[in-house]
Amino acid sequence: MASLHSNSLAPIAFFVYKRPDHTRQTLEALAANKLASESDLFIFSDGPRSEQDEKGVSAVREYIRAVKGFKSVNILEHEKNQGLAKSLIGGITELCDKFGRAIVVEDDVLTSPYFLCFMNDALSQYENSQEIFSICAFWPLKPEIGDNTAFFLNYFAVWGWATWKRAWDFYDYEAAGWEELLKNKRMAWDFDLHGRVDFTAMLLSQVKKGISTWDIQWSWVTYREKKLCLFPPHSLTSNIGFDSLGEHTTSPEECWLVENIDLGMEKKIAFPAQVALDESKRTLLGKFHYFSIKNRRGFSPRGIFWTLYRPLRRMLLAVPYGIEIKNNIRL
Repeated sequence: MASLHSNSLAPIAFFVYKRPDHTRQTLEALAANKLASESDLFIFSDGPRSEQDEKGVSAVREYIRAVKGFKSVNILEHEKNQGLAKSLIGGITELCDKFGRAIVVEDDVLTSPYFLCFMNDALSQYENSQEIFSICAFWPLKPEIGDNTAFFLNYFAVWGWATWKRAWDFYDYEAAGWEELLKNKRMAWDFDLHGRVDFTAMLLSQVKKGISTWDIQWSWVTYREKKLCLFPPHSLTSNIGFDSLGEHTTSPEECWLVENIDLGMEKKIAFPAQVALDESKRTLLGKFHYFSIKNRRGFSPRGIFWTLYRPLRRMLLAVPYGIEIKNNIRL
């Protein structure tokens, strides 16, 4: 899959903290990409939050200073701890301001050898499409046989993605307009993938408690502005950060696992004929998320709670607006 504009590849923003093993695996996978040797890599290394983190941060920095395989390797080491949100927002903003676009990878995201090809091709293809905010590489479902066409959702996936300055300028850490989700239950129901995912609760938690996250705000901005994100038919990334060292992904129960990220053979991904929301894929995603969480939590007290809570919540949100719920599963 050759890049459409191989002479103007997007810079890669790579974010690390204190996980040397994760960093090594993800950078080795990234360096194995078809366009790595033609790409400029910018590594943002956050400073230690405490004395306990100093050893891990030092080990990571020792490793990244010797990284090769890219057109250039540029390292920014923060002396003081920025925190996850500030570090990522700052790094993405810096590259978008300087280059007009950026590919974003965190230190626990494994990439397919064709990840950079897809990112760069899509960035070039939709550079002037104002209705598109992001290019996402992660998709948890297996593609249908013969389906190799990308699609659009008003949903954002953080595990390997890209954007343009024209879109990132809309980023809003304070998530202006979040109050509308409290007033407009139908909007909240739709934002939550028809009541199957707790995006609204995540956003309110961020706004009210100020947790160190940034991606739920970008999801909200994308939805609020009625914009879209492009997704591949099969995932080009997978996450290896399910351990106690992660900021938010501490166990597989909290996230999705994808085993095959197209490591075996090249597959040319076609772009959709029209820029439009794929409602069928959005419904499939909501069902997948709902059943994944339900099945993993099983018959534990937590599992029983969520098994009862989610269907009830969907009905309470939907009924006042005449939205039909069938078997608590689909519209």
